[in-house]
Amino acid sequence: MKLLLALCLAASLAGCKRSSQAAGPPAGQERGDCRPDRSCDPGLQCLSNLCVRPPPADCARIAEQLSFLLLDNYTPREQRTAFTDAARRQCVAAHLSADDGECITRAKHRGELRDCPVALGLGDCATITAHLEKLQSASGVDAYLVTGADRIVSRCKREVPSLAFEQCVLAAAKVEEVERCTW
Repeated sequence: MKLLLALCLAASLAGCKRSSQAAGPPAGQERGDCRPDRSCDPGLQCLSNLCVRPPPADCARIAEQLSFLLLDNYTPREQRTAFTDAARRQCVAAHLSADDGECITRAKHRGELRDCPVALGLGDCATITAHLEKLQSASGVDAYLVTGADRIVSRCKREVPSLAFEQCVLAAAKVEEVERCTW
């Protein structure tokens, strides 16, 4: 009789454990089991077979560092404040980890930002180039004439454009309007 009671108790406990695991988040999601390949959703890490969010980055510090790297010394205070506010929001939205943020705060120039796992505040040369090519073909510019747009494409391959520069280029409706964009 005691053996039967012990078996029933063990079976009920096993059933409880199984149902509590099934009620948890799906594999790969926060606080869920890691996937079989030990991966988790973006922004999460697999630790002890559990997907967890790593400690967050200091977004205020990152925004300040980005302002030093991406703005010039003569940027008016209100533009600098708007930039740092936007960079802080972008950092929070990206769920930057402390390790990813450390890469940004250690960067000495834009080129080092490109090597960070999450590069905030940087423009995309492929997007800039595609938009400039579209503008040039629409304007009927001679293919052998070197334009300001061509110089930008060449510079984009050597240097790292800011996100503000990319946004300025994408807002241009004509090739001539790109000249007002500052790197």
